[in-house]
Amino acid sequence: EGYTPPGKDVQLYSSHRLFPSSWFSYNVGCGLNGQMDHVTHVTVSLYPVRYLPGDALLYVAEGADVRVTFDPPVVTLPTVDTYDLAIIAPQTFASELQPLVEHKERMGLATVLKTTEDIYSQYDGVDRPEQIKYFIKDAIEEWGASYVLLVGGLKSIFYAKPRDHPNYGVQGWHVPVRYSNLVSGEPGYPCDLYYADVYKAGGVFEDWDSNGNGIFAEWTDETGAPEDVMDLYPDVALGRLACRSVQEVRDVVNKIIAYETTSYSSDWFERMLVVSGDGFLDQHDLDFQWDTTGLPEGEYTIYAQSTNDQGVTGPADVINVTLDRGASTSLRFNHDDHLNPALQDGYPAPPITEIVSVSEGDVLGSDDYHYEPSEREAYCNTLFWWANVSYADGVLHIRGKSYDPQPYGNVTDVHLWIENSNGEVVFEDYRYHTEVYYEGEWVTGEKSLHGRGGALHYMPERFERDIVWTSNGRFTGQRDVIEAFSRGHGFAFFSGHGSPGYWGDQYPGIPGNRQYGSVDGLTVTQVSPFFPWVQFPAFPMKQLANTGQYPVVVVGGCHNSQFNISLIPSVLDIFFLLLLGKNLYMHTYGQPTPECWGWYMVKMPESGAIATMGNTGYGWGWEGEYCTVGAGDGWITSEFFRQYAEHGYGILGTAYTQTQTSYISHFKSFTLPECWWFPDLGWDAIDEKTVQQWVLLGDPSLQMGGYPQ
Repeated sequence: EGYTPPGKDVQLYSSHRLFPSSWFSYNVGCGLNGQMDHVTHVTVSLYPVRYLPGDALLYVAEGADVRVTFDPPVVTLPTVDTYDLAIIAPQTFASELQPLVEHKERMGLATVLKTTEDIYSQYDGVDRPEQIKYFIKDAIEEWGASYVLLVGGLKSIFYAKPRDHPNYGVQGWHVPVRYSNLVSGEPGYPCDLYYADVYKAGGVFEDWDSNGNGIFAEWTDETGAPEDVMDLYPDVALGRLACRSVQEVRDVVNKIIAYETTSYSSDWFERMLVVSGDGFLDQHDLDFQWDTTGLPEGEYTIYAQSTNDQGVTGPADVINVTLDRGASTSLRFNHDDHLNPALQDGYPAPPITEIVSVSEGDVLGSDDYHYEPSEREAYCNTLFWWANVSYADGVLHIRGKSYDPQPYGNVTDVHLWIENSNGEVVFEDYRYHTEVYYEGEWVTGEKSLHGRGGALHYMPERFERDIVWTSNGRFTGQRDVIEAFSRGHGFAFFSGHGSPGYWGDQYPGIPGNRQYGSVDGLTVTQVSPFFPWVQFPAFPMKQLANTGQYPVVVVGGCHNSQFNISLIPSVLDIFFLLLLGKNLYMHTYGQPTPECWGWYMVKMPESGAIATMGNTGYGWGWEGEYCTVGAGDGWITSEFFRQYAEHGYGILGTAYTQTQTSYISHFKSFTLPECWWFPDLGWDAIDEKTVQQWVLLGDPSLQMGGYPQ
């Protein structure tokens, strides 16, 4: 049925080589600590148990002494503090940025503005991004700068060329962008971490081209080793205001100044909004096997019913079938729990069972039948094989899903029984403690899994929790999100699915698959090149009414912060793909998108966010019980709130860089082999991409919650 159970590798288990090969390993990088001091990060991993498979021996260490020997680098950074913040922008934005420079000076941050024109005339480099990076290096070494703010994105909301070369976008940009060449579902993505990762171990300049072939951040086979090995630790807190016009600069500068001068001690700042739902259909295979051999032909009724761990039993799913060995087998895949009457009154709802591998009126006949539904029919079936249709040698494999659609409703027992036409039970079976997790809700929430909490788990108790989830009935569409966001919050956390102009998630259990189970959360526009052309409001983000109460926003999802978007390419994207077979990699599917979700939130002059952090490429989420501890999106997004709350980092860029640093140090030694459907065996392309693409669209020197006046 497409799934091959794992088997023992005889050659491997006959080996006389120890696993792991050493008692320890370590990783060294150059970056910042929480006080924004330049340090060397050393991560040491110990392996106290090692296995010699050929001799069936375990070697166990009774103890370990760790000694780190450090040779000071030849080049040391001078201790200077001329400027705290360096702003990089084109000359055309310079006058509009002067009020920001003066404001930062008043707040005690020594600030300097450097134009891109000056940088290009004063610094050498293989390309424009490297020239800027060399200036940043000088800003660290000569001025002691801790924060760098790039001001400038694409030059037009209508059309601007996003990428001139595999390594960069320059011609269409006010401030150029470096592209990573890590190929994972797309041929790279914008990567501002390049500018922040100035040094590698020993204080040597980190050029992101370790193999010297002229292609930066190269990783062409995501299942193999990278061509370029990079430090990745940020050496400066860097953010970007991706402004396209003088007006956008003026608006965002005014917004930052107002935020830092009026937010202090405001009640609204101590509110946190979380919006999420069910990220993946992590149903494990129930596989009830009904052997019809020896049963008389006739009519049979299949019943399946779930009970949660609170003793609440939901409605039974009932399907009538015919056993007729003289007829041809007729089996149909059936995924329609979105029509279940128990879900029509909203959420929370009672436990739901949905049989998908057999449908009402099907015939179990003389021939075998197998069908593997696509992801469009059964989400995540390629991982868990939970929905395959199979009837062979008289055995019907009854598959489906069981879930408890309420907050943290992750456990159900399933009872399946089959009756003949006389009401006699001819088959009965149970599946106990089946688990399904609503990933985004755990990642944003207050509880912990495998020792790691969601974002609210770490936030101070004084913060009011505004929980807008599909499972608690508060997230049913954009209107719910707009109304909640408009209350005003210090922080907002969206965890779900995205594209450059869209963010949303799914109802618990994803009833009816993604076609019916998805929920729109917040979009840039609702204009379409296809009928009905427009839905209202045409620009939902503009309905946000949180005037003067701007949260720091973290968004989990694919491409929400892909700031190389402009209107015409976003529309042409789907037509080029369908008609010419050419992918523009706008990821907008024809949806007109003038600017990406993450930047649109920030650029709105009187509402939206004060800053956003999100992905410029495909985000990676971990399915099921490992959603809070697994690599990728869920970990790095929730880690920001842990850094803020547990370590007290009040400057946005400090919390942001320490989140990146923490991710690198943790996952350089992290493994998750027990996740059988996708074991994590160490640092890989998922980890590399997670750190590279997580961009800050905002002022890294921002004092979260404002300054006392």
